[in-house]
Amino acid sequence: MPADAIQNPPDRIRTERVAPEDNLAEIVRDINAASWDDGNAMSAYSVPDLEHYLMQQDNVFVTCYVDSAKGPTLLGIASARFQTKPYDRERWLYVDEIDVCADQRRRGAGGALMKKLLALADENDCEELWLGTETDNAPANALYRSLDPDAEEAVIGYTYEMPD
Repeated sequence: MPADAIQNPPDRIRTERVAPEDNLAEIVRDINAASWDDGNAMSAYSVPDLEHYLMQQDNVFVTCYVDSAKGPTLLGIASARFQTKPYDRERWLYVDEIDVCADQRRRGAGGALMKKLLALADENDCEELWLGTETDNAPANALYRSLDPDAEEAVIGYTYEMPD
């Protein structure tokens, strides 16, 4: 083994499902300190808000870090929720957000987050995992296609904002 491999071990990406008893203050600090761009549409996180989200039984929040000699660095986060269809009790995982830090892209975080979500769906007896993204989000679409989906659909989304 080359000497520099011992001195500079390779970075290790890890994904973890966050639980209410985890160190939420540290996770929130890392999220708020990370580099996000307009594509992430990121708002500031708070410990009470994240704790509230996690206390809802079917919500899922996943972090992706890289461990290196410099310590852990947040690469991205994902949120999802388990759903049950109103027939046949069919369970599925709906992915709401996958966000990779703007300055950490192309390091494998998106794929690692998706693989973790797919594993969680499988472990929780889901029939399927569903997510959507914008048609012009080429990097996300390339990632999702690389994971060999069973179907790819054209979807139009509508947003209705509620008056204050």
